[in-house]
Amino acid sequence: PADLAPDYTGLPLADYLGLLRQVAPAAEQGARTYLAAAQLRCGRAPTTTELRQALSEGDGHPALMGLIRAAHQQNKAARDRWIAQIPCPRGAAR
Repeated sequence: PADLAPDYTGLPLADYLGLLRQVAPAAEQGARTYLAAAQLRCGRAPTTTELRQALSEGDGHPALMGLIRAAHQQNKAARDRWIAQIPCPRGAAR
């Protein structure tokens, strides 16, 4: 149930990434790539809340899930293709 889901509001991004590392190192690596690419492409990285939503809504954001898969497979070509598909967070310039 939703009322049992953890509340990550206000959780520092570094702590959230640390939690991802505990679950799966590839998840942390893919998320870090996603954040860095958004920062470079858009002028700002997603917030902790935006990253959490990208991971958890539906099957997860396709670019983020692709980056996690590419990190797990150590596939740099796939990583580069997914980086090009990362959307800018709301309020960020393109």
